[in-house]
Amino acid sequence: MERADRLEPIATGFDSPEGPCFAENGDLYFVNWLSSSINRLGPDGVVREFVNTGGIPAGLAFHRDGTLYCADEGKDIHGILKISPDGKIAGFVDSYQGRPLNGANDLVFDRNGVLYFSDPWGSSAERPTGAFYRAFPDGRLEQLDTGLAFPNGVALNADESAVFLAETYRNQVLRYPIGRDGAVGRPTVFTRLSDGPGPDGMAFDADGHLYVAHFGEGRVDVFDQDGRAVDRIPVPGREVTNVAFGGPDFDTLVVTECQTASVYRLKLGVKGQRLFGGLNHR
Repeated sequence: MERADRLEPIATGFDSPEGPCFAENGDLYFVNWLSSSINRLGPDGVVREFVNTGGIPAGLAFHRDGTLYCADEGKDIHGILKISPDGKIAGFVDSYQGRPLNGANDLVFDRNGVLYFSDPWGSSAERPTGAFYRAFPDGRLEQLDTGLAFPNGVALNADESAVFLAETYRNQVLRYPIGRDGAVGRPTVFTRLSDGPGPDGMAFDADGHLYVAHFGEGRVDVFDQDGRAVDRIPVPGREVTNVAFGGPDFDTLVVTECQTASVYRLKLGVKGQRLFGGLNHR
């Protein structure tokens, strides 16, 4: 099924928008990676640059303490940055067992402040060197998987019994089970997308549906808890990069798209899943 709803542009003129993320006060943050910028859209409808990382920022996630975490693929960063509310930038993780990370792309916190993130930079179907990690609050870094063909969007389901990872160049979303002891198991294929190039950023709604930005196909695909496609949301441009829930009632889907250089919103009437930090985390 394809929805007839029309998305409303709320920010335009950004040639590489990605990583939408809502602060606790409702402000929308998103990156424009070609200009290395992290931008903030406030209640006045004006977009202002919050900080410039000097790298290739991609995914954003708020910690409960108000710190903004950024996955940055830049060659001099290639990891996760921490950005204070007043815009001070500090490194969080950039290496594993003494070797630099590839370049982080997307990230999500669990309820205990453990950060799951993808590390794809330089990987492809022909060169599957991407990896998947989680970083603990004490700084310990655990590698969850390797040999991935551009691991991309990351999302946790509501009870945190599984973490989901978009593997773009194999056109699939992987599901990693999380045991009661916190151990992460081997992945299974949650769903394969019907056409290419592949999945990008992802977000869950409160009913357990997974919204997947389908890069190259001009839409957001929606899957039920069994991985079955149940809805499609058309987007004006084909290069759909990411999605997030926000708005006054937390039932508005925000979509970033590069071909039209825009950020869009669509009031869905279904709330997003609660997050560890940012808007509606309580």
